[in-house]
Amino acid sequence: MVDARELTKKICLLGDPSVGKTSLIRRFVLDEFDDKYLSTIGTKVSKKLLSVDVPEKDMKVKLTLMIWDVAGQQEYRMFHKMYLKGVEGAFSVGDITRRSTIETMRNNVQLIQTEAGSVPIVFLLNKADLAAKTKIDPQEEVAAAQKMHITALPTSALTGQNVEEAFRTLGTQMVWRWIETAL
Repeated sequence: MVDARELTKKICLLGDPSVGKTSLIRRFVLDEFDDKYLSTIGTKVSKKLLSVDVPEKDMKVKLTLMIWDVAGQQEYRMFHKMYLKGVEGAFSVGDITRRSTIETMRNNVQLIQTEAGSVPIVFLLNKADLAAKTKIDPQEEVAAAQKMHITALPTSALTGQNVEEAFRTLGTQMVWRWIETAL
């Protein structure tokens, strides 16, 4: 007998402007890409159902993700604390062609942990399709993330590279955290 559960979890994507947060969400939720850049004002919430199997617990979880796309512009950063209330997982997103966005991605960890506690965090090294223009060594960033017990994945909203995997990784980490604390 498989134990079936339904959970709803709030997640946020944080990062500098134009790192691809909205495009990653669009790729995951709608499996589409639009190269027109529209700056997010404040926040936008999307929803997607993800099925997570936990064979070790003979459990299937229907996980509804409430995905908060948080504006990255400096003038909106004062609201980040408010948007992080109730978050149970987060993506910190950087653009591999702009080193400063990777530094912001790392710095977001402290903000997330201060406001939300020890929730699962995944680094998204976005725009992997532009690897020829990279300003960082992705393997170094993955190793640095591992030292912080954070998963890091190269992603591309354009090609879809690791987008589904990123959301599945964060979803699975949140389900395991729920299992460890609630059951």
